[in-house]
Amino acid sequence: MNTACVGLTAIAALSIPSLAYAEPVAPAPVADGPQAAAEPVAPAVDASPPAAAAPAPAAAPAPAPATAAPAPTQPAAAEQTWTEVVAASKPAPAAEVASSTAAVTTTTTTTTTTTTTPVVAAEPYRHVGFDIGLWPGLSINGRHRGKKVHNTFSLGFVWTRAAKVDGAAIAMGATVVDEDMQGVAASLGANITRGVMRGVQSTHGYNYAGELRGVQLGGINRALSVRGMQLGLINIGGRVRGTQIGLINWAKDADTSFALLPISAKHGIRFEVASSDTALVEVGLRLPARYTYAFVSAGLHPFGTERGHTGTNLERGKAWELGGGFGGHIPIDKGVFIDIDLSSWLVSSGLRAGAPIGAMQKARLMVGWQAAPHLAIFGGPTLNVLVDGGTDRVSPLTGGRSLRGVDRPGYGWVTYRQSFDGVRVRMWPGFVAGLRF
Repeated sequence: MNTACVGLTAIAALSIPSLAYAEPVAPAPVADGPQAAAEPVAPAVDASPPAAAAPAPAAAPAPAPATAAPAPTQPAAAEQTWTEVVAASKPAPAAEVASSTAAVTTTTTTTTTTTTTPVVAAEPYRHVGFDIGLWPGLSINGRHRGKKVHNTFSLGFVWTRAAKVDGAAIAMGATVVDEDMQGVAASLGANITRGVMRGVQSTHGYNYAGELRGVQLGGINRALSVRGMQLGLINIGGRVRGTQIGLINWAKDADTSFALLPISAKHGIRFEVASSDTALVEVGLRLPARYTYAFVSAGLHPFGTERGHTGTNLERGKAWELGGGFGGHIPIDKGVFIDIDLSSWLVSSGLRAGAPIGAMQKARLMVGWQAAPHLAIFGGPTLNVLVDGGTDRVSPLTGGRSLRGVDRPGYGWVTYRQSFDGVRVRMWPGFVAGLRF
């Protein structure tokens, strides 16, 4: 027992001097609980350490307890503010930018919509079922001066006028509709519908419609666009989805056009050169619409024939011819088309002055190919009918020729001939082939 006490005293004497030279340690905060009470604080001793003594490992400062006080709040707040600043300075992702742009656009659109001036409602029409009078100022419609009048039936002894008509407008002079009409407009002088005309316009003079969906019958017919028919001496249309029938037709683009001079601006005028069984050389002009055409042509056959031979100096077979006709154009596919036409011709019997003249009709069936925008190749069979006042009686003095009449022009073959009371009819098949520019 005494020996043990002496040993402990020696160990304590060696440990205390080493603590005197240790670096001062900040006092740890006092913590509550049994752990703080179990850790005593060693008192500082002013004693010189022995030269050979080494600090014991067990004397190292103890780690801070787990229940140490939290760090001050001010530095944490400063660090948080700097993080927010850095984050705010970074470019926003594309999705956020798009979302922001969309939000701005939506806001602008909403602002524009709210500032738009409201549309003023159209002025209502004043319906007058029946109108009669001399002219608009002296009629039932005249009681509603300055108003849009809508008539069902209008009768004017000089002329009538209304904003709209659904029924009929009849006048001795003219009918005028400022907007649309549906029904019949009839007059002796003029019918004018500035809007859409659904029905019939009939007059001896002038018809006009902004848009025609029906029929115009008159001396001069005009419409900016047509779905229907124009029938008159002169017909003028824009886009014609229908037909024009007259002496002179003009349209920007017509489906069908029948006239002595039909002009469709979109399709122009085409030049043709061809050869046939009745004329060695034919030249002509073609005036096409979309599905119809008219043409005029002149031909010359400079060679005579005798008993089936060609190239002689005899007059038989020599001829000039002049004619024209109408036809239909059927597009097939990839530039291929079919043309069918009928034509009438004046033909001479020989080239000498004063030669007899006969009438010839032709029917042609041609197949063609549009090789280029301004070049087409065509050809096909024909059927020819020649009518004259001659007979088939012959005289030895004329070398076997008929006493009078017109010789068959061209190459000479005839498959059918018949005379009826002094009128001779001859028929034969033929051919035609040519180029169109």
